[in-house]
Amino acid sequence: MFYIRSHWRGNQSLLWSLGVNLILVRIVIIYSDKFTLPPYVPDRDDAILLSALFALTCHGMIYPWQVVGLIRASERPTASIYSSVWIWCSYIAITVTVVFTLLSLFNAYQSLSVDKFNVEDPLALEKARRGQYSLVLSADGTRIQVSGIMALGMTEDLTTMLDQNPKVTGIDLRGEGGYVYEGRAAAHLIRNRGLTTYVSAICKSACATAFIGGRERTIGLQGKLGFHQYALELRFPLPLFDLKGEQEKDLAFYRRQKISESFLSRIFKTPHEKIWFPDSRELLAAGVVHYIANH
Repeated sequence: MFYIRSHWRGNQSLLWSLGVNLILVRIVIIYSDKFTLPPYVPDRDDAILLSALFALTCHGMIYPWQVVGLIRASERPTASIYSSVWIWCSYIAITVTVVFTLLSLFNAYQSLSVDKFNVEDPLALEKARRGQYSLVLSADGTRIQVSGIMALGMTEDLTTMLDQNPKVTGIDLRGEGGYVYEGRAAAHLIRNRGLTTYVSAICKSACATAFIGGRERTIGLQGKLGFHQYALELRFPLPLFDLKGEQEKDLAFYRRQKISESFLSRIFKTPHEKIWFPDSRELLAAGVVHYIANH
């Protein structure tokens, strides 16, 4: 209390009142006001209360104490030949701190707006990803229909569904492709579980890879399997990502699935912008499919 009273009465030196009691204390206060705002205080009502208390205490009470004490210290008689210079410095410092204090209050006002507290759903990305595909169990519990994009996490969800439904014996695939890794992972999962695969609509790229994992593979009359080269859908290439190497990995898997070499020699010839849809007879002859359904 003695220190507070001493500054308030202007009993401390002008340089100390200016450098410590005004400038240093004001810097600490203006820096500290962010801790009453988001993201440090995520709840808007709490942030408003804390900001109001902070402004009342630091700007409404401490700041007047800083300024009044400095002015009183500057009015004390002194023998220093530089006293007038430091007095002018004091008034300039007061003006500058007023500006920064007002800016701090304005920033707090903006940070407390309703828009700043629109909390994003932390599961939004997960929901968007899951919205790219669907896994539907058949009425008799023996087949799972996989539709949509082979998005990240699809194979994990398919694994969970298979674990929960041990009666499943087959996978019905349809989709526009997706991630190479997901198509490959799904293919290995299907193969390891000894499941059959069936295509009754368009199934291309990563979807076709998953289809080839089937122990027995059937294509319907409206089914189409599409193949093309892999590509990175990025503005800038990744120098360490070997597209041909990824294609070679899947070619090796296709060979284990007894696909003919003549077919494999063509499977990645089509540019990524296009798609090759072999007809059902060609797929049957190459060992890509084992059966052609009559529906």
